[in-house]
This record gives sequence, C-alpha cells and structure tokens, in this order.
Amino acid sequence: MPSKKAFADLISGCALLSACLLFAGWRTPAQGQYQDVDKSSAQTPATEKRYANMPEEAVPFRKFTKPYKEWFTADDTLDYFGAARDRSSEELEQCETVNIGFLGPIENNPESPYGLRMLHGAQFAIEQANAKGGYRPEGATKEKLYVLKVHSDSAQWGASSTDAVKMVFDEHVVGVLGSVDGASTHIMLRVALKLEFPIIDTGTTDPTVTETRIQWLLHDFPDDRQQGYAIAQAVFTERKLKRIGILRTQARYARIGVEKFFDEAKRMGHVPVLEVKFERGDKDFSTQLRMLQNAKVDGVVLWGEAPDAALILKQMRSMGMKQPVFGSSRMCYPQMIELAGSAAEGLVTTSAIDPTRSDAKWQEFRKDYGTKFNEEPDGYAAYGYDGINILIGAVAKAGLNRGKVMDALREYRMHTYEGVAGRAQFDNTLNNIAPLTMARVEDGKFVYSPAKVQTVTGSKEGSGAQ
Repeated sequence: MPSKKAFADLISGCALLSACLLFAGWRTPAQGQYQDVDKSSAQTPATEKRYANMPEEAVPFRKFTKPYKEWFTADDTLDYFGAARDRSSEELEQCETVNIGFLGPIENNPESPYGLRMLHGAQFAIEQANAKGGYRPEGATKEKLYVLKVHSDSAQWGASSTDAVKMVFDEHVVGVLGSVDGASTHIMLRVALKLEFPIIDTGTTDPTVTETRIQWLLHDFPDDRQQGYAIAQAVFTERKLKRIGILRTQARYARIGVEKFFDEAKRMGHVPVLEVKFERGDKDFSTQLRMLQNAKVDGVVLWGEAPDAALILKQMRSMGMKQPVFGSSRMCYPQMIELAGSAAEGLVTTSAIDPTRSDAKWQEFRKDYGTKFNEEPDGYAAYGYDGINILIGAVAKAGLNRGKVMDALREYRMHTYEGVAGRAQFDNTLNNIAPLTMARVEDGKFVYSPAKVQTVTGSKEGSGAQ
C-alpha cells in the first residue's frame, strides 16, 4: 500500500479524473446473511436475464437486434484478480478496536436530514453488535468492540477523497459505509480502486456507482433506475397518460433520477413534452407551473424533496391545475402531507421502504430505534442499519483483511439479504434491484403497495456471509 504522503500527491489527480469520468459519462473499466434464491417469485418472472430487472419495454433496440455484448449480467462482472487478500492486515490486527468508516452528510449540507438518519441506523447496529460481544475471531482471548469513525460529507465537491484517505491511513478502517451524494460516492470509489477497501453504499440513489466495474462497492438502496421504471409504469401503463411534464430540482439527485425516468418514458413511446427546473429552497414556482400549464400536460413527474414539493403542490392546486402528480422517494415523508395538506391528496411516489410492514424484524427495529432516537426510522436509517450488519457479517467470516472482507461481500452476487428494510436482491454488480414500494396519499395518509413492475430474478435464497 502506498504511504500516506505518497498518496496525498495523488488526491488532486484522482479528483480531476473522477470529474472527467462523471461529467463525460464514462465508466471506469476494472476488473449478515445472504440467501440462495430460487427462480420462483411473487412477481411474474421473465424468461430472460436482464440487467437491473429491466422491464421488456426498457430494453434498448429490442425491436431490431440483440447486443453483441451485455455488460453487468455476466457472472464474472466483479471478479477480482488483485493482491488485496494476500496483503498484510497487521495494522488492523494491532488496533484495539475494529474501526468502520462512515461518510454521510451530517452538517452544513442540504442532504443532512438523510445523512443523520443513516448515521443513526449505523450507530444502532454498532451498539447492538457490541452488546453481543463485538468481534472475537476463533482462538482470540479477548473481543474487540466495533467503533464507527464518523466523517461529515462536505458539500464541497471532491472532499470525500480526503476523508477516504484519512479513514484508511489514520483510522485503519476495515470498510466504509456511505454516502448519500452520488458524486461523493463516485470519488470515494475511485480512491477505493487504488487503496482497495470495501464500501457499503446505503444512501445514494445514483445507479451509476455500480456501473464502474470497480470491485469494491456493494450498493444497498433503491436506485433511480428502479424508481424510473416504477414511475413510468404507474404513469403510462396504469394511468394511461400521454403528455407528461417534468418539474425537478437542479440538484444532481434529481438530474440523474429524471434522466432514468426520461429514458424509460422514451422507450415506452411517451417522450416528456417539457422539463422545467427549480432551486432547492425556492418559494415561488408560478413561472414553472405556468409553463407546464401552457404545455397542456396531463400529468406531472416531480423530482425533489418534501418541503419544496409540498409548496409546489399547493401552488399547483391554487392555480387550478388538477393533473395527477408522481414523485420520487424523498417526497414520501409525513412532512409532505403536513405541509401540503389537502393538495397532497392523490400524490403517488416511490418509497425506499414500506413502514407499514408487520413482520417481526421491522417492528422490533422500529420500536427500538424510536425509543433510542425519538424519531421514526426512514429508509436511510433502515438501510444504514442493514449495511453495517452486512459489513460486520463479512468481517466475522473473513477477519480483518480488507481483500477477504470484500470477497465475502461479493458472495452476495445473485443472492438476497433479509434486513429490517426488507428483502434486498443483489445482481452481478452488487446492486440491490429488489422491487420498489409505491405510496399513494389517500385520506391524508400514505398507503403503500408493491410496484407493478415485471421482475427478472436469478437470485438465490439461503445462508451465507455471516
């Protein structure tokens, strides 16, 4: 492994390279418990293997030809041929604790509400793991406690590379949980390609983080590709709408999400007629709404967060706009209904979790988490909790060698994991492609149901990396 000083000289270069890759749209070539899934499913199974549970209508060029090469569906997509598993883990072995890094927006960041919930979920999982005895490998006379090394993800672009270097060289983490922002996660992933440490990503909705073929990341959070498929299904198949307008925030979160919805809408034969934007924190949306009104749209896809979306809905209804509105998962919060009132009635969104589930695992987590933090757990809290447990399970199986820990995580390819957030279903890129939950506001509350999207599964259920 390079020295900290030597690697420091590489940081600015990594950030610049990441910028090129992100904004040019390039992909970098690179070489708990999980369950063995059979081919039966509650959803209607398709007959062919498709990337990311892609619906038939989303398959590019499906009417004309079959591709010569299909990336990401091959079993060897994330095969690793490096030397990390043979590298000494003496620094980690000598630590009095087992350190796990955390990178998420905690303060001075518009995405802090999500980062704080993810942090709470991670802290809760660490606390429970230590209560059970922490880390104690076979033959050891004393257990080690797990410790979370928390870093706030700065809104300054590129800062995550510095945090990643500090976590690896100074804090000797065995792996990292994070982050919420897609760009920060991409940059940290490029550092992981050089320093070879596992990342459990339980916050970003950016689907491109698993399309790099960098073998050091497992993504366990519903992404924008799945959201785009589900919303397109609700808009065009279920509601039979034709003329759709898009209203979104300027943030990367919305830009990537709308891009995936737009692609699916286009392939279904319904190119959105207009896309307008706003800034986070705006109060007056009349200009954008008049543009949508003049375009005679019969439905609106709104990609943003609850505070802004609530104002938009109120202003829409006050202008006499009665079009149905479909939104992204960050709109599926009680705050949405509290702020929008009756204007939220009929709103349809995706949701990272179904908080009305009655299974014992979720109910116990919800109760205990609420007691500890005096708040309801959301998707970021639930997936943060699951992510730490997935990583701790891999450490318990593989020890403190980062390469072997990542080997254990790669065993989740084409397997499922039953966590408090529900069933995660990982594909060959280690991306969770499980069917989403949809939510609809009825009589002043969200009502949840499974998304009606055809799934293609070859995953296996069983027991494994624990």
